[in-house]
Amino acid sequence: MSRKVLWGIVAGALVIAGYLYWVSDGKHTNLAVGDCVSVSGSGQLDVVDCGAGSGVYKIIAEYDGTDSNQCDAVTGTVKSFVISQSGSGGLVLCAGDAK
Repeated sequence: MSRKVLWGIVAGALVIAGYLYWVSDGKHTNLAVGDCVSVSGSGQLDVVDCGAGSGVYKIIAEYDGTDSNQCDAVTGTVKSFVISQSGSGGLVLCAGDAK
C-alpha cells in the first residue's frame, strides 16, 4: 500500500471522527422533561420506570447552564441535577417526585 493511500485513509478517518464529535457535542444526555430517573451508585442518572419505587424522580423542567437555583422557581421541585456538557456549558434538570 502506498503512503498516499495510507495518509488518505488516516485523513478520512480523522474527518469522520471530527464530524461525529461535532454532531454529538453538547448532546451527551438523552434525558427530557417527563422522564423518570434514579441516581446510580456512580452518581450517574439512569432512566427508569416511573413506578420503580423509592429514589425515583420525574424531570419537570430543564434549563441550559449550571445554575441549579433556577429550579427554585419551579413548583414541585424536590431535587436538581447539573450535567456538565462540553461546548454548551451544562444542563440543569429540575426533578419532582415520580408519584
